[in-house]
Amino acid sequence: MRIWTHFEDTAKGPERSRRERSRSEDRGVSLIETMIAVVIALVGVFSLGQVVFLSMVQDKNQGSEVTRATIYAQDKMEKLLSLDFASCTLAASSQPATCNTTNIGASGWTQGLLQGGQTGPPLVASCPTTGASLGYIDFLDANGIQVPGATPATSCSAMASNPVAYIRMWQVTDMASTGGPAIKKVAVSVYAQSAVSAPGGKPIVQVTSYLSNPN
Repeated sequence: MRIWTHFEDTAKGPERSRRERSRSEDRGVSLIETMIAVVIALVGVFSLGQVVFLSMVQDKNQGSEVTRATIYAQDKMEKLLSLDFASCTLAASSQPATCNTTNIGASGWTQGLLQGGQTGPPLVASCPTTGASLGYIDFLDANGIQVPGATPATSCSAMASNPVAYIRMWQVTDMASTGGPAIKKVAVSVYAQSAVSAPGGKPIVQVTSYLSNPN
């Protein structure tokens, strides 16, 4: 024997219409709420994506600048260590032009391996005309080439029109005598001016080496 059960909405007229409108409105409200939730979620995802993207770009820029700065610091160090110890430790006025590695030929810029200079590129943002950095600083463009180019500058004013991406500063320190040959400590710092700013600051790289009198 089969038993059939049938349910039928017995509401008629206005009451049935109200129920149908209520169900329709509920479906409409649910759809709107869902759309709003989706929009909010998308905004959150896009915002997070932008933060992650910017962080990745910044990290990549910082890593690239540190690598470049390290190469340029080592390049300067090799140049300084290759200078003739005897002639480049004479009084500045007696040194040959080859003792000047700054690419600036103005008076006072030939210091060779004499004790002096300072490190910490943020201390000097432009070509100095006086001070401890005179003769112990040079400037590179975005390709790592000394500015102003093949022809040395005759003064700091000649550097004004040249864009600078990296500042190199070095310091030569005479070490205390131990009874052996004279020893000099050479420190080179490179400051990446064009790096994207980061919470820890723009990249600064410093390399240090020691040079003894070979004679």
